[in-house]
Amino acid sequence: MSAGAEKYEEVTNYFKERMAESKKISATRGREARIKANAVRMASGVKTWRQKSGVSLMLHEVSHVGNRPFMIGFAIVGSAAMFAQSQFGDEAKANSKYWSTFHADGK
Repeated sequence: MSAGAEKYEEVTNYFKERMAESKKISATRGREARIKANAVRMASGVKTWRQKSGVSLMLHEVSHVGNRPFMIGFAIVGSAAMFAQSQFGDEAKANSKYWSTFHADGK
């Protein structure tokens, strides 16, 4: 009889654990649970990506692995543009038809 009692105890404990899990899951469902979860989320002060803007949103997006190739390309293009701008001196401006037409003092 000892084996039967042990098996009965094991099955009873299993179903008690399952019932506790089920009650915990069902407590997170429904309108009241969503309102409660939203209140907790708002009280924490942490913004979702939809609420972020500007630099904080950019930093959030940079941290994602899927955006890494884009950010590498963005850095390369930005660096190339900065380099090209730094090399555009007075002599290059004087020789540039565009610069002399639209930005020169009319000399």
